[in-house]
Amino acid sequence: MGGWRWPRRPRRLRHIALLPAFLTLANGVCGFLAMIKVGEGLTLGTKSPAQDAAFHMAAYLVLIAMIFDALDGKVARMTRTTSNFGAQLDSLCDLVTFGCAPAFLVYGLCHATSFLPDRVVEVACVLYVMCALIRLARFNVETTPDEKSHQEFAGLPSPAAAGVIAAAVIPWTAFPDWAVSRIILKALPVFAVVLAVLMVSRIRYVHLVNRIFKGFRPFVTLVELVLVFVLVALLHEFAIFLGFFVYALIGPVLWLRRRLLRKPVPAAAVAPGSDRDETLF
Repeated sequence: MGGWRWPRRPRRLRHIALLPAFLTLANGVCGFLAMIKVGEGLTLGTKSPAQDAAFHMAAYLVLIAMIFDALDGKVARMTRTTSNFGAQLDSLCDLVTFGCAPAFLVYGLCHATSFLPDRVVEVACVLYVMCALIRLARFNVETTPDEKSHQEFAGLPSPAAAGVIAAAVIPWTAFPDWAVSRIILKALPVFAVVLAVLMVSRIRYVHLVNRIFKGFRPFVTLVELVLVFVLVALLHEFAIFLGFFVYALIGPVLWLRRRLLRKPVPAAAVAPGSDRDETLF
């Protein structure tokens, strides 16, 4: 009797931070609406302006969700209202918006254009969703709420991967007759597979928002950012895709550069878990 205890009741959640939670839910709602738009595009059958508009809106909804995803964590840390509930809610919404919605968008576009067998596209999309699940689960386990944990990412962040796919759809829906748009569209299944691998890799990616906007920067940085925003405003159909594509590509390029240029170190001098012990997975 002395060693037996009543089982503890689950702790009830009594208080939450409303503003970060609303921002996170807006992210998830945008992802669900994106999937609705993809479904509408599939029901229209043959290619038409209405079908293009549905896929176009789905892509923009994923991009809009990225704004809410960037704001919720920042607001929670600024107001000191970070919590385990917020982290779990954020991952669940990210799975919908940056895992399922992009994969469904790839499937919908490939099915509508019929340039690849459905089974090949399905495998690529399933792989993307599975890797997004693993990426988000690993992020929850390894990341702490403090600001230092949000300076770099181990593996391509799921919003950036979704951004590549969503931004790749916009040129095709805006300029369907352009050869570049058709090439980008046909590469979507390949993008999905490569992005899936990058998400579960250990390749480092910097947090651009925190890296650029935090602290003081030279005045010329402001001029450069203004020029970038002007370029995006004028040529947003291709500029957004190019920005996400370069961000996804720069991780493997820098990883290969570190691998090829670093000097060999004796095995006894390498500490487990150090930067010298960096692996791909």
